[in-house]
Amino acid sequence: MAKTPPQTIAQIHGRFADGLSPVALIEDCLRRIKERNRENRALIFVAEAEALDAAHAVEAQMRAGKCLAPLHGIPIAVKDVIDVGGVPTTGGSRLFNPTVAERDAVCVANLRSAGAIIIGKANLHELTAGNHDNPWHGKVVNPLDRGRGTGGTSSGSAAAVAAGFCVAAIGTDTGGSNRSVAAATGLVGFKPTQGGIDADGTLATAPSFDTIGPIASSVADARIIHYAMLGVSPPPLIDVALADITIGICPDLYQAEVDPAVTAAHGRFLRTAERAGAQLRVLSFRHAGEVREAGLTILLYEFTQRYRNLVEACPDRVGTAVHAFLAKGAELTETAYNSALSYRASIEGEFERLLSEVNVLATPVVPGLAPRLSDEMTSVGSEFVPYGLAGGHFRRWANFFGVPTLAMPLAIEGQLPASIQITTPKNTENYLFSVCTTLSRLEAGQA
Repeated sequence: MAKTPPQTIAQIHGRFADGLSPVALIEDCLRRIKERNRENRALIFVAEAEALDAAHAVEAQMRAGKCLAPLHGIPIAVKDVIDVGGVPTTGGSRLFNPTVAERDAVCVANLRSAGAIIIGKANLHELTAGNHDNPWHGKVVNPLDRGRGTGGTSSGSAAAVAAGFCVAAIGTDTGGSNRSVAAATGLVGFKPTQGGIDADGTLATAPSFDTIGPIASSVADARIIHYAMLGVSPPPLIDVALADITIGICPDLYQAEVDPAVTAAHGRFLRTAERAGAQLRVLSFRHAGEVREAGLTILLYEFTQRYRNLVEACPDRVGTAVHAFLAKGAELTETAYNSALSYRASIEGEFERLLSEVNVLATPVVPGLAPRLSDEMTSVGSEFVPYGLAGGHFRRWANFFGVPTLAMPLAIEGQLPASIQITTPKNTENYLFSVCTTLSRLEAGQA
């Protein structure tokens, strides 16, 4: 499969300054979509006319010498659970057909205000609860390797960026969906503090865990887009030296085997950080099993409350994976749900104490490399394990505790990347971005 290295926002704005036409940029993206989308199925809907109109408007503003916004002329895809005015929001399903969004979701409106051009709606696991084989739109193919998928429900968002259909994409992360797909495609996937981005105009999965965040080719781009979705200018980066960082390592938190290739990549990265001055500290957390079970209860129950009656009224409009997910949720009682919520409230202080012992927490995003397209399994040594379902171990705890987490790629031999996720306490996004900026320079050999 032809590969197009993703360009950063800074690179594109530099090319605009050198004379690149925003219209030419959008036309180039649309050409790649026409050539490759049928094969990789990243996008469900392409806003060709709208994107070209927006590009012409941007070009006119440039010629008039108007001050450019942070995302001026940048093409962005939007996961199809988030409203884009005038376009259907389907959730990758037929349950809502033919509902057309009357207006943009708040985060999309803010992106447009920052100059972004919405180029299309991205494919996903049906209603964010189905499996990787969407019954209506098919499997999303990983642009790095056509025999691989992208994992996670924000599958099309990551594939669209990796294929060069757009510069960045917006996804949702309820149990790790922005992070797992970024890990599979060598991108940055960001999950903000729960509730940080306004969810108005977004189909819910489990409101207690739902977050909206960017998938991009760099930490800097993820940061710009995150603050654009908030409708504010990014605060200045904090000058974080490696000598000022204590990195926590906590295998207890995920309690699962990791492929040797991923373990080796993490080890190299952490040793490099340590040699550059960072401190490493091994932490213990004895509640991971209970957190995992309580988190699954909350997710299943809230999803079932949202969708059960809708699906029962139109059972033929969703696939078998969604029916299976709902069947599990139907087994849960309100008492069990309330008990899980109470457990979360009782254990949050323990997790906050864990984070207080270090500056950041560094953990694996996924157990192995990008999953096989055939069955979404990934190898861990000589065994194969489910890539997406591993989120219960590796990623859902961040949603459970509502903390911001950023997945960033690590270079390894071969064409498939490894990834690591960095976590900080609630509402510390700017510090997290600042630390990850320093760490990404280290990974690039610039520190």
